[in-house]
Amino acid sequence: MTDITKINYSQKKLVGKQHTWNNKQWFEEEDGIVLYQHAKEIWIDHVPTTPPSSSTNIVRKFTNFTLKEDHTVQNRLSFYAEENGERIRGFIPPSYGINYTVKVFVDGNQIPTSHPSQPLFDYTNGILSFENTPPNGDITIIAYQYVARTFSQYLDAEDRSVARGILGADTPKLEYVIQHNMASFDIDITIYVFDEVDGINYWKKDVIPLILMDENRVKIQLTEEHPIRFIVKSYETPSIIN
Repeated sequence: MTDITKINYSQKKLVGKQHTWNNKQWFEEEDGIVLYQHAKEIWIDHVPTTPPSSSTNIVRKFTNFTLKEDHTVQNRLSFYAEENGERIRGFIPPSYGINYTVKVFVDGNQIPTSHPSQPLFDYTNGILSFENTPPNGDITIIAYQYVARTFSQYLDAEDRSVARGILGADTPKLEYVIQHNMASFDIDITIYVFDEVDGINYWKKDVIPLILMDENRVKIQLTEEHPIRFIVKSYETPSIIN
């Protein structure tokens, strides 16, 4: 693949276009899918437009944080964020608020974006690169990292909060008891009954009496003996006892 193809492909992707031919300008290409994202890369908690003065459960503030030099790059042109041997990623970019713009310092002296070294910070990967060699000294930053939930964590928690099951499959009953480990106002129960119409069996969502026995047990009272299928959702993992 030639360099011109690589440039065309990347540039067209960034502006939301597909790439078919180097001789086509980006505006001549059809719209396309830009990038796919993994759920772990999608932030779901609200990032305030103004950075907090200190760390919160959503935003972690880094003050005078020293970056490590990337020795695979010559002339001190690349540095990265690392803590306890782990790379730090997911910094909040200024698109969330101009005050999230990273501040770069060399030995305590701020280096503006207009500095001849031309600093450029990759917020996603926590990498600071320079077009030209920066002044000698420790490279530190003031920056903000997103530390709240990702969509992947939300899906995992959502899945753990659901218990499903079938009761009375072998011996249908008129009453069933579902026990959960949360207070009654923290759960939602959906019940399906196994019914027959014209000789065809199917699960039918039904509105049936639910009798609260105590805050952790619910009695289900049917008018006829049927197996039931239940879905219990709560903020934590329910434990079910028939």
